[in-house]
Amino acid sequence: MKAIRKHIFALLLAGAMPALASAADCELTITTLPVEQPNPIPEAVNDMLMTRLSSVLSRTGVETGYGFSQFFITGKFNDYYSDVVPGPPKSFALHTQLTLYVGDILNQSTYATCGFELRGVGTSDQRAFINAMSGINANNPKLEKFIDDAKVKIIDYYDKNYPNILAKARQASAMRNYEEALMYSTSIPECSKGYAEATEATLSIYQAYIDYEGRMLLTAAQGAWAADPDRKGAVAAYGYLRQIDPNASCFAEAQKLMNEIKTVVKENWDFDHKQKYLDEINLKLQMINAAREVGVAYGSHQQPQTTNLMWLK
Repeated sequence: MKAIRKHIFALLLAGAMPALASAADCELTITTLPVEQPNPIPEAVNDMLMTRLSSVLSRTGVETGYGFSQFFITGKFNDYYSDVVPGPPKSFALHTQLTLYVGDILNQSTYATCGFELRGVGTSDQRAFINAMSGINANNPKLEKFIDDAKVKIIDYYDKNYPNILAKARQASAMRNYEEALMYSTSIPECSKGYAEATEATLSIYQAYIDYEGRMLLTAAQGAWAADPDRKGAVAAYGYLRQIDPNASCFAEAQKLMNEIKTVVKENWDFDHKQKYLDEINLKLQMINAAREVGVAYGSHQQPQTTNLMWLK
């Protein structure tokens, strides 16, 4: 009966969410990473390229940011050189080849590449670089196709690898590494054929997470109140109790302790401070969103301080 209910919920959740039929409509996350190459380029050029790549990603429906993402976009300027053009004023003529990459940072693999021959003239090498990149913008159809092709391959990656990803999630959950588990289970996008299974896994892991966290908080609250059963202990206990998710299995026990505390300290603290949904489908959606936030936060803290991309060719 429980398995049937879970299956029904998965179907209802799928109906409550917008259908994503193609890669063009799929929400993916790709992080922009700065250019790494033997011959460094001016920092302002790097920043400008990252900004423009972020604009292209946004235009094609890709989420960007500074948090953790397995997939990235970056570029390299190959064989660039500049000539000094006599003045006045003296100027620099730049010629270079920009290659853009969408890749997988964990598996060190490239999903898509795109090349642009760039020429620019300016009063400095930096200005010549900036002028040369005038065509690298969100309105460039070649760039848009490049991102769309990469998205197709990323979705294919998830379609083929979601069983392994969910196996990692369940293993981490079994070891009570719930944040890590949620990072894995919530990474699978809605347009992947593994999304329904990932949703069920996410709900199960998140429930285990709030149950475990709730139990730890309740134990701490009970200890604080037992050690100091007056207003000081009540304040300490309330600090723990108010963090317990209303959907945690121990919430009824937490309410009972809160009522006990109120009878002693005679203060009417608001314990039911979190909104509860009457609609069970909305509750599940709320839990999925909360689980995703936990997973993203965990992943962001795992982001390496330095990223070696010299393997790109």
